[in-house]
Amino acid sequence: MDESRLPPQVVAARQQLDDAIAELWQSWREQERDLYCRAGCGNCCTLAVNCSYPEAVMLAAGLSVEQRQQINERLPVVAQLCTTAADLKEFLHSYRQQGGGCPLLDPQQNCSSYHQRPLSCRALLSTRPPAWCGVDFSALHPHEKQAFLSSLDQNLVAFPSHYLARPLDLAAELEKNLRNEFAHEYGVNISGNLIWLLGLELNSQVGERLAKKEEGLVEWLLEQQERYPYLLQVTATL
Repeated sequence: MDESRLPPQVVAARQQLDDAIAELWQSWREQERDLYCRAGCGNCCTLAVNCSYPEAVMLAAGLSVEQRQQINERLPVVAQLCTTAADLKEFLHSYRQQGGGCPLLDPQQNCSSYHQRPLSCRALLSTRPPAWCGVDFSALHPHEKQAFLSSLDQNLVAFPSHYLARPLDLAAELEKNLRNEFAHEYGVNISGNLIWLLGLELNSQVGERLAKKEEGLVEWLLEQQERYPYLLQVTATL
């Protein structure tokens, strides 16, 4: 992939989101309110994270040999969870319970690629203590679940989650822009599970092959989407 084109747009999108989040943090401090995200938590890193392909390309380029190995070791687990799930809801649940967490977490539960993490990771800001970020809500007693939901300010959070809505909305908008720019440049819109996209880039060099306009590549990607629908979303635009 031409490193002079989309990467600067990814950097600009990250900076715009980071600046907005910094202002939000400052506003909450001035109101003597707390956001609970701290180094070493890692509970939200058990979620199935989606991102745009240009974000995955940039992240993959900076991975160490050890990180690449960790990604590749996780791919068969992710593939099995996808192909055996009856629907998206079951996949997301099994991914969180059996997926093993993000392979980019270090032993201290910190992100080892923190500065290169996707917009969707950057945008998660918790309004509840860290334990809530690891709760399996399907296992909660109905009364506990109702008490939790009723405690949320629906004007602030992405209900029914306890994560702030504003950064999530901005991240979604910025990611959409990146996908559209990528599609305009390469004729295909690609997004999906972070780990799966990293695997595609590390092992199949999809970005470089798209830049060369390799014949049959988009059709292959569409076949991969059909096989792994919860991990890869592809739309041909040309």
